[in-house]
Amino acid sequence: MDWEAPVDGWYVWLGVALVSVWLATFALGLPSQPPPDATRAANTIDRVSSSSHQAEAAYEHDAGEIKIGTKQVWMRNDGGITQESVAFGSLTPVHAVEDDNRQEALERIVNGQHPRAVLEDYSFSAAALLNEATDARERIDQQGAEWRPAEDVLHVRKIEIADETLVLVDA
Repeated sequence: MDWEAPVDGWYVWLGVALVSVWLATFALGLPSQPPPDATRAANTIDRVSSSSHQAEAAYEHDAGEIKIGTKQVWMRNDGGITQESVAFGSLTPVHAVEDDNRQEALERIVNGQHPRAVLEDYSFSAAALLNEATDARERIDQQGAEWRPAEDVLHVRKIEIADETLVLVDA
């Protein structure tokens, strides 16, 4: 007795077609890239925030969107979402500052300019900048962080302004 299916049988071709469609659907459903590495982003932040001196670092990533809280970082792309907590300090996401001039000042600082030089260019005091940063952190703690488009590099800088330490994060 012959147990092989005849190749010209319609049911063989139907089975091959169904398996092919299933395999194609499975292959197309796989993510096109791995999820972003929020752990490396959090490690970069921790390395800066745990420093005993002023410090800065940058982390290149492939996230399409990012959400920065005061203690956590979320990253998202076509490959998925990752989240990681930071161990040291409370983060001040620069984009969360509502006043445009103060946000611009913090962006200049997190991107490497000296805080004193930046403050000299604006008409507000260091205390006003600290108050705005505190308000941003409190707002995020109460309302939560929001997703926003991510740049290719996450910038972190730990600074001292008016005897207060800030860990600024911008992405």
